[in-house]
Amino acid sequence: MLILCCGPNSYRALARARELETAFRLKHDPEGRSVERLTSGKDGVDELVGKAAGASLFSPMRFLRVDGIISSCPKAKQKALVEALSRDVDAMIVVCVEEEKPPSSVMKAYESLPKIVVNEYPLLTGHAFLTWAKDVAKSLGNIDENNVSRLASACEGDSWMFINEAIKLSAGAPLEPSSTGSEANAYDMADQVIRNDLRRRKSVDEMEFGYAETSILVQQSIAALRVNDNDTVGLPPFVVRKLQGMKMVEPNVAFAAALEMLFLQRAGFCNESESVALIP
Repeated sequence: MLILCCGPNSYRALARARELETAFRLKHDPEGRSVERLTSGKDGVDELVGKAAGASLFSPMRFLRVDGIISSCPKAKQKALVEALSRDVDAMIVVCVEEEKPPSSVMKAYESLPKIVVNEYPLLTGHAFLTWAKDVAKSLGNIDENNVSRLASACEGDSWMFINEAIKLSAGAPLEPSSTGSEANAYDMADQVIRNDLRRRKSVDEMEFGYAETSILVQQSIAALRVNDNDTVGLPPFVVRKLQGMKMVEPNVAFAAALEMLFLQRAGFCNESESVALIP
């Protein structure tokens, strides 16, 4: 059986894959001897084909997690992959996370599979995001409903940001008016760097610039490069709209500086404050 968890909402897709693995362990393999994680992408295709040809020595059921094999599988190996996925469909569960649902032209090669399940996870906004956020908060417990609504609004559809902040709330941390303010300031600063806005120096001086802010600058500059190259698949729509309307000045320079800052910080050659000097 092949189960695809796909879509730009990577948090929900990955969460579903973890849920499936947990359920398999509880029902069929509590010791985890028949759960394997293979190489992602095209290299995982050969691994999966090889695994499918053999039988498990420990359990009649097998769970294989291998991401990106459908979108990355070379056409020359599609037939072998389909044959592998068609073996022991009741005894071998293959879970694959894809950044996007593979196009119909690609999925057509897998129509003959005896069992295939496709779970799609699009980006959520507005009421849909709030409903999801409330469900997550309920599962975590100890979060006031008003705080859930305020946090969901501040996260603007970003599932990863919401879950990180929600865990803090569940642990007893207060939700302050500026609970996402430092991140907002970091995103504003990243935008100013990408625009080569001279006012950015004041922003850097006024904020506590650390490892997290550097990571945000790397993330945003990568998104800027992708938008600049019209490679927007998988990027949140609101990020694409913002960057498309932004007058970007050499986003590759901003990316190079951010990457160098991150490297020097992690290697211990400078601290976070000193690395700011690398911003062009």
